[in-house]
Amino acid sequence: MKKILMIILFSVFFVGCSINTVSGSVISFDDESSIGTIAKYISPAVVGISGISGSSSSVGSGVSVSGNGYVLTNSHVVHGCEDIILYLHDKSQTTAKIIYEDTVLDLAILKCNKDLPYLLLGDSDKMSVGDDILAVGTPLSLNLIHTFTKGIVSAVDRTIKTGSNNGEGYMQNLIQHDASLNPGNSGGPLINSKGEVIGINTLKISSGEGIGFAIPTKSFSSLLSNYIKDENYSVPKLGVYGVDSEIAKFNRKTNLDKGFYVISVAQGSAIKDAGLQGGEVITKINSAVINDTLDLKDELYKHKTSDKIEIEFFKDGNFYTKKIRLK
Repeated sequence: MKKILMIILFSVFFVGCSINTVSGSVISFDDESSIGTIAKYISPAVVGISGISGSSSSVGSGVSVSGNGYVLTNSHVVHGCEDIILYLHDKSQTTAKIIYEDTVLDLAILKCNKDLPYLLLGDSDKMSVGDDILAVGTPLSLNLIHTFTKGIVSAVDRTIKTGSNNGEGYMQNLIQHDASLNPGNSGGPLINSKGEVIGINTLKISSGEGIGFAIPTKSFSSLLSNYIKDENYSVPKLGVYGVDSEIAKFNRKTNLDKGFYVISVAQGSAIKDAGLQGGEVITKINSAVINDTLDLKDELYKHKTSDKIEIEFFKDGNFYTKKIRLK
């Protein structure tokens, strides 16, 4: 059963690799590599971030994940900022703008004018408990940019209960790890033994030691790909709020332990138009099986607004299918 925890947000390997650190080029490794080798060569893709709003500023981290200046970070690092400054490995600075932000997922995609070396996204589904990882970021202040900490994957598919403007909220399907994190690490990459980004560090449990969490790449890899292809990409929305069905089953809302449980439906949304009202469990989009929230997002982000899809859902002991047009 998933553990649900209350948290507070905060703004080895083997030798053998092929590396390219030219601006605008991917930094990749042929095989698993030593910690020192990975740390040495991936630093040019990691940035410190200062978000400025009026007289206040935030410090965070980010990682370049594509040519042409695309950088991932946390939403809470840059949300509401009037100016965003990136601090680069070569001691230079550049500005960036937000091209996508999701405050629930706590993810932002930034675009800068500098073509940075970048890292590949790894498959977060392939990470297992005990796998070695590195966290990279800017703990506490910009003086500590490019700080590396080592750890292991402590657990996968964690659900965390958070506070929100409307009361309780959830961050789901997170990677838990024990690499040291501090305020300022937010938005920095979680790296596997191939030098790939397998998550974006987002929070830790402040009352404990070595209990940090990262957003897995599966949550945003399709989304990022769409924005790289088209900066004006419009994200399709179902208009639902919900949780993994496993959580709903634990709370005796459904007897299905796989799927996405719909808690509420937005007025005027595609799902509302299809007749869903809450209490349903979405089990498929087209032919893709939906086991949890992560699957739902991954499949949804493979589409664009105006696409037609077919959803399968379970309610009152029966399965139904509906065709809807995404908005």
